Amino acid sequence: MDDQLLELEAELKTLRPRQPSAQLAQRLESEFAAEVITLAAPAPRAKSKKVIRGAWFGASLAAAAAIAVVATIGVLRLQNQPALSTSAPVAAVKTPVPTQIAANTPASASNQYRPVRASNVLYDLKDEGVVYLEDRTPARQLRYRYLDTYTWKNPKSNASLKWSMPRDEVRVMPASLSMN
Repeated sequence: MDDQLLELEAELKTLRPRQPSAQLAQRLESEFAAEVITLAAPAPRAKSKKVIRGAWFGASLAAAAAIAVVATIGVLRLQNQPALSTSAPVAAVKTPVPTQIAANTPASASNQYRPVRASNVLYDLKDEGVVYLEDRTPARQLRYRYLDTYTWKNPKSNASLKWSMPRDEVRVMPASLSMN
C-alpha cells in the first residue's frame, strides 16, 4: 500500500499545469478590471464590521442572560418540589397551584410551566481507588456520573421545555486493606 502511494506521489510531482488559453486570460483580465473599478469607491467597512461584532456580542450576551433566567426559575421551582427518587422516572409531579394571580399580569397565567417528569440516568461508574481520610484510615472512592433530565409543560399551550444536566457524585466508602 505504501509503495502505491509513493508511486502516486511521484507521478503527481511530475505533472505541470497547462498554459491558460487566450480567451481565459482575456476574460480574467476584464473581470479583474471590473473589480478594481468597484473597489476604487471608498466604503466604510471597518466601522460596519465593528458594529456587527458589537451587535453579535450583545445578542449572545442577551441569549446567555435569558438562559440563566430560565435555569434559575427552573432550579427555584425544583427546590419547592418534594424530593424525587433517583431510581426511576417520575410520571407526574404536582405543584401547588397559586391561589392568587396579580390582576395586572394576564400573560403570566398563560406562561406557567409545571414539572411533569424528572429522570436520573447513571451512565458511568468509576472506582477511583484507595484514598486516605483525615484520620489516616483507608477508604475507597467511587464516582457516579448521572444525566438528570427535567421536563416542564405548559397545560394551556401544550408547549414543553426539557432541561438536561450532567451531575457527578463522589462517594467515599470504608475499605479494609488487611492481608490475611
